[in-house]
Amino acid sequence: MTSLSTDRIAAAAVRLHQARVKRRPIAPLSGDWSDLSEATAYAIQVATASLIDEPTVGFKLGYTSAATRLQMKVETPNYGALFESTRVESDGLIKVTDLIHPMVVPEIALILSRDVTDDVTSRSQALGVVDAVMPALEIVDTRYERYEVSSVDNIADNSSAARFVLGTPRSASALGELRLITGALWLNGRTVARGVAADVMGDPLNALAWFISRGIRDGLSLQAGSIILTGGLTPAQPAKRGTAFVADFGELGVAKCFFR
Repeated sequence: MTSLSTDRIAAAAVRLHQARVKRRPIAPLSGDWSDLSEATAYAIQVATASLIDEPTVGFKLGYTSAATRLQMKVETPNYGALFESTRVESDGLIKVTDLIHPMVVPEIALILSRDVTDDVTSRSQALGVVDAVMPALEIVDTRYERYEVSSVDNIADNSSAARFVLGTPRSASALGELRLITGALWLNGRTVARGVAADVMGDPLNALAWFISRGIRDGLSLQAGSIILTGGLTPAQPAKRGTAFVADFGELGVAKCFFR
């Protein structure tokens, strides 16, 4: 990579980091970087993470369901990093003023049982590296002026990762077919969206297998205990002050948060 490219990556990372810290959205990077590639977008994501300088606890997968791809007009799945400071306890409070355009989506989270260094190519192999399954809420937040951005802009912006909420861990073996689990998103006591785990690449374990293959190719460190958010089951819902969200996954359990 040339020094010019390296300089542009560093400058883009600073712009995104300042937008995150100051909560002042910016124009999409691709607006004046017409040849921005997926590989360069991930390099910007990594450079931004180095500016955040916080422990990572796992990864979030984005756009693994048709519902989220259609809503945000992002064509392909991607991933971003999860930081310890963005974890919110279930029933926890989130300040709307800490974010720019917060939206909430129900997801299934997986915990890796061991360090993963070998490719995973099947659902059964993916199940073999899962220690626990949890209901989750992901709070996404673009650092751009609006959510109408390209795939590469979204990747550079850490796949819009902002906050996440986890419910109680359950053993995967105790849940039967993970793909058959249904989920409902409740907003202030009423159901606003429903989905099924199979909406995520046919099975959240398929999404995990896709991510592991991609992550190994990209040189990610996939360590035991890492949290993997497998992607939204439903379209994301906007969060405002005074809104309470619940992701209800039946036998898997619930995850809750409140915005103030």
